[in-house]
Amino acid sequence: MQHHLGPNVPLIGIEGGRAKLSTPALTLDLASAQKNIQAMMGHCQRTNQSLRPHAKSHKASAIAQRQVEAGALGICCATIREAETMVDNGIPGVLITSPITSEAKIDRLVALHQRAENLMVVVDDSLTVAAISTAHEKYGSHNQLALLVDFDVGLQRTGARDAHAARKLARCISDTEGLSFIGVQAYAGHLQHIEDFDKRFKQMAGQAERLRQAVSGLRTDGLAPKIITGGGTGTYDIDHRFNLFTELQAGSYLFTDIQYNAVQLSPKSTQLFEPSLLVQASVVSTTHDSHAVIDAGLKSFATDGPTPELFDGAPSGAKYRFMGDEHGAVVYPAGVNERLKVGDMVSCLVPHCDPTVNLYDHYHCIEGDRLIEILPIDARGNP
Repeated sequence: MQHHLGPNVPLIGIEGGRAKLSTPALTLDLASAQKNIQAMMGHCQRTNQSLRPHAKSHKASAIAQRQVEAGALGICCATIREAETMVDNGIPGVLITSPITSEAKIDRLVALHQRAENLMVVVDDSLTVAAISTAHEKYGSHNQLALLVDFDVGLQRTGARDAHAARKLARCISDTEGLSFIGVQAYAGHLQHIEDFDKRFKQMAGQAERLRQAVSGLRTDGLAPKIITGGGTGTYDIDHRFNLFTELQAGSYLFTDIQYNAVQLSPKSTQLFEPSLLVQASVVSTTHDSHAVIDAGLKSFATDGPTPELFDGAPSGAKYRFMGDEHGAVVYPAGVNERLKVGDMVSCLVPHCDPTVNLYDHYHCIEGDRLIEILPIDARGNP
């Protein structure tokens, strides 16, 4: 038995195995996930963009491999740990999308560069450029490490503040031994969940013009970026319209959580993606007429967004309510006599997929009522 994959391994391939899972369990509908992978790949092919999906959403090298096999040119990572996991499992084209600044992590970055295929990392400060160069020289590497200028398009989290700062930083990279300037990252994370398409488009258009000015300046300086990367699930059908971005780094499209279900992703209000990620829970108590209690509470879901939604197994109209660390309530609607029994299974659509995934060790991959395989979430956690 593969004990490292958890207690549900004996259920793999068993008829009705899904209903017997030890819970709470993070489940992934394989058909829906694969459909979403293909849909985003098809979109990028139609818009003449490359796809470098973000692994911060799924944190699993096995899923990254499926995205690459479908046509993605690489994978984005938010942390050095995610990047190490992807590289050490054979994933090429890793882009680290957050600045790596501490001495310990820069040493890991340079060591990772030695064993990676086309590793890249963003920077937004000349001090970081100098520190990476020093570590690179100390390690004795002969291969240049590719750096992108992180450009702030309104998020005010990381990134060069304006075109002048971006040009100055790109020149610094280009002039530094052992490093090469390869492009610009511009991620508008603060716009991804604006529900109305036209409002989201208008705000992104303003930031795209700022980015265009920065790119124009870089070209004037003889530093034309080979890569202009950014975008997310919320702006996947917006960013390509500015003829700026060479690649898209969306991630949550794979799962489509409650937050993205509320977003008008395209001007026609059509939904290209479908929910694939659920938390399956068991009823543990029915002592009250108003609700049943399940074994999925605050420790089972990200709590920075909306309340989980009951997806299947519960009476129509029932609502989820947190009831503490380990428990949640399935609250019955008025006038409905249907009741759950102890041991019944219900599934919940997750509110915010990325931090929810980070709470679990495995995906329980399902097709219909079968558990098909269990995949480790091998890039979760810190540092």
